[in-house]
Amino acid sequence: GKLPEEHLHLWIRMLFSCLVDADFLDTEMFMEPEKAESRGGHASLAALKKRFDAYMERKVSEAEDSLINRQRREILEQCRRKAAEKPGFYTLTVPTGGGKTLSSMAFALEHALAHNKRRIIMAIPYTSIIEQTAKVFKYGTDDESRIAEILAAGEELFGEDNVVEHHSNLDPDKEDARSRLASENWDAPVIVTTAVQFFESLFSSKPSRCRKLHNLAKSVVILDEAQMLPIRFLIPCVQALQELSANYGATLLLCTATAVPATD
Repeated sequence: GKLPEEHLHLWIRMLFSCLVDADFLDTEMFMEPEKAESRGGHASLAALKKRFDAYMERKVSEAEDSLINRQRREILEQCRRKAAEKPGFYTLTVPTGGGKTLSSMAFALEHALAHNKRRIIMAIPYTSIIEQTAKVFKYGTDDESRIAEILAAGEELFGEDNVVEHHSNLDPDKEDARSRLASENWDAPVIVTTAVQFFESLFSSKPSRCRKLHNLAKSVVILDEAQMLPIRFLIPCVQALQELSANYGATLLLCTATAVPATD
């Protein structure tokens, strides 16, 4: 059917994004072939799922049999079961300490493979939590004292090459060339970014910022702390999310540790 007028802006931006990214990449291939060759080379989502499943199996088997760990296992299994259902909107409300970060990734990986999605994008409101979350996905821990040991043993979770952080606090000295290039257009299997970066990309008209937009199509988007969306921008943000789901093959998982109170 005919696309409603209020959704034409995103369709136009999607086309613009494809054109702009292709232009950047073609120019790069001609002007800087070494740079172009260093793009890509990421593991597939299927390979990352194998790593993730092995990591979670080890984590669960090593955990003591306590009430909180039993609850965490149930949340994890429920996320895995729901992943087989059709693409669209999902919510995950888990109290702090319930394993929301890893359980949401379990859903995203299972769902992506079941429905042929291309990447997983996690958008988080706070940069401090982004850095912590990215470390967990890269190494399996955010404990700085253990990271060197994990890397030396080759026991990291997804690895540095497969997780791209994109936020203003990132130290350029800690990025490698591949990570910097992938942050330009989000062409990587796992992206961890700010909610601001994510939504500004949906509404931007600047070529450099629009490059990544077409890579939101056929992705699984995890919006952490979804209740933090600013009220004054809520309607356009929700409309854009609905458009991504309805016409661009994205699945949205809205996560929160804050339950919505019951009302009469």
